[in-house]
Amino acid sequence: MAANKKVLMLPGDGIGVEVMSEVRRLIDWMDKRRSVTFDVTEDLVGGAAYEAHGEAISDKTMDVAINSDAVLFGAVGGPQWDNVGYDVR
Repeated sequence: MAANKKVLMLPGDGIGVEVMSEVRRLIDWMDKRRSVTFDVTEDLVGGAAYEAHGEAISDKTMDVAINSDAVLFGAVGGPQWDNVGYDVR
């Protein structure tokens, strides 16, 4: 019987998006060829989340992370967000 794992992917922004697209390919490969299946959820974090929601990570995303078996984090940051206050980083 295959084990089912909940995975949250947080690509972030910049190179994180590129890296995580390759990670997703690996997860899909493993899902088809190994005795484990993955329920993958993807959400925003970092600059991408800030641009969309005005915060670097939402409470909803944190709740999903807490209830996941694994959280895969890409990368965040860039000069366009250097002046964002630490209270929202």
